[in-house]
Amino acid sequence: MSRVSNRIIYGVAAMALLAPAGFAQAPGADAPGEGVVEDAQATMNKIIVTARKRDELLEDVPTAISAFGAEDIARLNLVSIDDLSSFTPGLQTAESSVSSGGSISLRGVGSGSSNYLGDQAVSINVDGMQIGTLNIRKSAQIDLAQIEVLRGPQALFFGKNSPGGVISMKTADPTHDHLVELQTGYETVSQDSYYQALYSGPISDSLGVRLVARYSDLNGYFNIKSVPANGDPLVTKAPIDSWPYGEEFFARGTVVFEPNDALRVKGKLTYNESKIEGGSILAQQRIICPLGAPQLQPDFPCKADRDNYAGNGRPEDVALAAGAPSTNGIGFRNNQQVLGTVQVDYKLTPDLTATSVSGYYLFDEVNAHDASIGPRAVLLVPYLPFEMNQFTQEVRLASDWDFPVNFTLGAFYETRDTYGAQDAVITAFPPASFSIGQEQTFQDQEAFSVFGQLLWDVTERLEISGGVRYSEEEKDLRFLHRGVDVTANLATDNLSFDNLSPELTVSYDLTDDVMLFGSYKEGFKSGGFDGGFTNGAIAAGNFANTFDEETVTGFEGGVKATLFDQLVLNVTAYEFDYEDLQVGAFDPDSISFKVLNAAAAKVRGLEADVNWRTPAEGLWIRGSLALNDAKFEDFLSGCYLGQTVALGCNLNLNTTTGAYLQQDLSGRQMNNAPDVAATGGFLYSRQLSNGMGLDLTVDATYSSDYYANLRQSPLDVQDAYTKLNASLRLFGQDDKWELSLVGRNLTDEYTFNASAPITLTGGGSGIAGAIPGDRSAIVSKGREVFLKLTYRPIN
Repeated sequence: MSRVSNRIIYGVAAMALLAPAGFAQAPGADAPGEGVVEDAQATMNKIIVTARKRDELLEDVPTAISAFGAEDIARLNLVSIDDLSSFTPGLQTAESSVSSGGSISLRGVGSGSSNYLGDQAVSINVDGMQIGTLNIRKSAQIDLAQIEVLRGPQALFFGKNSPGGVISMKTADPTHDHLVELQTGYETVSQDSYYQALYSGPISDSLGVRLVARYSDLNGYFNIKSVPANGDPLVTKAPIDSWPYGEEFFARGTVVFEPNDALRVKGKLTYNESKIEGGSILAQQRIICPLGAPQLQPDFPCKADRDNYAGNGRPEDVALAAGAPSTNGIGFRNNQQVLGTVQVDYKLTPDLTATSVSGYYLFDEVNAHDASIGPRAVLLVPYLPFEMNQFTQEVRLASDWDFPVNFTLGAFYETRDTYGAQDAVITAFPPASFSIGQEQTFQDQEAFSVFGQLLWDVTERLEISGGVRYSEEEKDLRFLHRGVDVTANLATDNLSFDNLSPELTVSYDLTDDVMLFGSYKEGFKSGGFDGGFTNGAIAAGNFANTFDEETVTGFEGGVKATLFDQLVLNVTAYEFDYEDLQVGAFDPDSISFKVLNAAAAKVRGLEADVNWRTPAEGLWIRGSLALNDAKFEDFLSGCYLGQTVALGCNLNLNTTTGAYLQQDLSGRQMNNAPDVAATGGFLYSRQLSNGMGLDLTVDATYSSDYYANLRQSPLDVQDAYTKLNASLRLFGQDDKWELSLVGRNLTDEYTFNASAPITLTGGGSGIAGAIPGDRSAIVSKGREVFLKLTYRPIN
């Protein structure tokens, strides 16, 4: 089916979601749970958050948390977690060439992007469901009501996969009044566009619905370029000239049923489909060529910018992948996602509420790519199917008595099935190509936990809260590898884990507007199987594929203040010790990703944010600062490609080869952990004389330098940078229309959070004469300028 035909079909589907607006209106303007109270667009502490699984004002929650309401989400055009990182110091994200969905780190704590079988250290929670893969980061952030970023361990309320933090997102609920909204957007550099339609409102006095659909036409931000073949049969022009090129469709339906004051049922169903020409590894560029020119490639620039050089595998090479779908060598990435949640809140008494949150998530993808990272197609991955099914169930009982002591009790269950396969990795060198073989991985896992917290108001100003979560988890793995000329190998394994994570917090209100708090926290992330133990490592007979659980203990404390009803100031200091920190790196020798445990690491620092309503009418100034000292305390890492003994690769001698295998990174800065990160900017809002309104925002983001790879080659350093963002919004007095102009990264900086050596380049480590390999990185987009028009015929 052609892209034009798909546009027509998706457009009709989007318009069909606009329900008729003739139903009786319920009282009030907004649905409960929208998350923001009056004047929240500028007073960050007046946002309602659920960090402790109960509705509380941000200013009353004794933890390190940042929150964005619906107004800020729209004004800043936050349509992905990648966008969110531009306004949250210490938050870093990166794309991935495998089906893990990329990587997220907070304060330098993350799990890398290689392991699609494991959990992330910074988890994503959507409408109360903890999602088991970062692929959800690309489809959850449409029509959002609120985003909460919780820093540091969050085991008590969010479970095992949150030792680095949690990003909690709430999608918008039905409004009490009828709303019809049409929206379109256009990005001037990539020429991407989207079309969105939304209906929200009551069906009856007890039933409300919200329906939203979006179609996106992607024309590709990065230029795909080639060079003259000069007789080389492996240098062929790619069939696309930009990436990501394709289309996406998104739809969500929400139903809220409130038959009486005691019962509230909320159901949400999201569907997302993405079809992209060109495999996901096109997110990587060859950024540094230490020998002066690309290795195993014709000459082209090695730099991070908008130009990406890529080729197209020959049909006879692609055909070596038995059973792979017909595809060109540049590959593709097609996936479907389904997310459904049902939350039931029932008041057993006016002050005692029982809550059930059920969730289901499906991610189904086929990915293929040319992994050469250059116009000469020497390494192909023609077929990568991946599927994950996840079901979660949480039940809670919470009191809100007019007593000094209240409680929250809960239980959680999760089952998850993951399937991944790779039909071949092909090394294409004339006259004969070579296929490493086929493999399939099946993982089944179950997790169960119980948790509870007591809140004790010792006095009107002093609160002590304490709680604990007990967790159990079991993982079963079946792995099949079939080499080109060998009998199939079947491996099975089983792992189980249990953990007890306590938390204790004390908060004291110095005044009605100033709160001091301090917390002791523990957390853990289960160990597991390494989904990247495949490819060349398996071909060599290496089945060492497990890693240990990760644990964290430490303290945080700070102050939250609202001064003179004009200045909001939040300051947090923290220190956390991690044992067996799970870290990931790519091994170019075995063509495989590896998950390792760093024996010990310490993360400590200071964070502050400020929001000031200035004496100038309509002018707000805001800023944030993160000073982070994240270091490995005890970690023997593999050496980077080309690292000699003199450069530090001097441990664990292999007497057979005469090469050293490890380096000592103890005392070194952790990767993706800049020492300084900061944002600063202003919001100016006013009414114009003709009745229209105007919002102007300008924000700058700064990061000091950091390593973008675990093995810390000097070629992996991302230098310090500053990015500038700005937006201008005009809107009608009756809120019928809005016109927005949003500029992101106006300083046109091309940066990276994940880098790696390129397979088949360089040679050796731990020996004299080791040759450094070329480096690739997942490069961020440069300057972007968005135009957005919103029209509300009914509001």
